[in-house]
Amino acid sequence: MLGSLVIVYPTPHQGGELVLRHKDREWSFDANSLTSSQPFPSVAYVAFYSDIEHEVLKVSSGCRVTLTYNLYLVDPTPNEQPPSVVPNLRDISNLQSTLRDLLKSPEFLPDGGTLGFGLAHLYPVTFKTELKSMVKYLKGEDAHIYQACRELQIHPSLRMVYDDDELNWDGTRIAARPLGIMLERIVEQPNYNYEDESYREHLITKFGGIPINKDNKTLAEDSEWLEDREVTEESMQITWVTPFKEGNNLRDVVTAYGNQVAVDYIYCSPCLIIPIDPASERA
Repeated sequence: MLGSLVIVYPTPHQGGELVLRHKDREWSFDANSLTSSQPFPSVAYVAFYSDIEHEVLKVSSGCRVTLTYNLYLVDPTPNEQPPSVVPNLRDISNLQSTLRDLLKSPEFLPDGGTLGFGLAHLYPVTFKTELKSMVKYLKGEDAHIYQACRELQIHPSLRMVYDDDELNWDGTRIAARPLGIMLERIVEQPNYNYEDESYREHLITKFGGIPINKDNKTLAEDSEWLEDREVTEESMQITWVTPFKEGNNLRDVVTAYGNQVAVDYIYCSPCLIIPIDPASERA
């Protein structure tokens, strides 16, 4: 499900504003004010992505009549072209210029490293979803980042980063940790014996997870976390260009946002990870 389209008919009413929230920002869509100010009967409409929190305020008088469509992207048949979203070329160009200048600078990651982009949107997945198949469903600025990187011939890939929290035996959180475990796949709640190994060690040994930083502190700055680990050589330092969006937790029970309750999908926030060559090897 990509998003929703809400059409509001010009029936007289007061209240009933549609409030949209995303990333600590809020918008109010007052369809009644829009339609009542038109010289001829008109409908009002608004479309928004599926991970946008939305709320209809109380209708104080009259009757609010709406028609809501769920918008889906579907895989094309062999004779059809795949659906695509036309990106904002100016945004891509600006991002390309910034990345190109950074990569040309010998002071930027002189010995090479890994760039990380936290995505702005949540995406509906199942535990069978392959991360590489999600690229064609990237939205808005997430699609801009991916396209800009491909144009520069650096190769981004989607990865999941799961919270690495200290847990009780029953899975409840004791304390949040600043690092995470990066995986190449989406996994279900793992079954492990907490007496023999920790939750994070299970993700590493069974699923090939890699410990990473979730902010731009160095791994060495979190020495307390590293002291109790035997796999520190497998850790990876990420330079985050846009902040990582926390919240991927295998123990969470997630209800899809949508217009009705859905249990087939959960929402997650993957990230784009890009290996960067040493400065001496960059063109």
